[in-house]
Amino acid sequence: MRRIGTFSEAQAQRWLQAMQAAFPDVAAGDRLLGVHLPGRGAQFHHNGRPTAEVADPEFAQLFFGIWLSEQTAAPRLRRALLGQTMADRSR
Repeated sequence: MRRIGTFSEAQAQRWLQAMQAAFPDVAAGDRLLGVHLPGRGAQFHHNGRPTAEVADPEFAQLFFGIWLSEQTAAPRLRRALLGQTMADRSR
């Protein structure tokens, strides 16, 4: 998340606690789902059951930016998630 933007240590600690609540231990076949709620934050689900809601739009932007921001460490994954082809690379 620090690759995408800046935030305070206090925010980092709050967000870490929220993520620990949102992401339980998982086993093979489990599903984790994150839903970006623009202007509100994010919701997280484990096997279809809600685990947490983080009511912080900045958290949501930076968290989902891990995969979707232009500053991602995984640009090929980003393009795939966005349905872009190699011809779309310049966008």
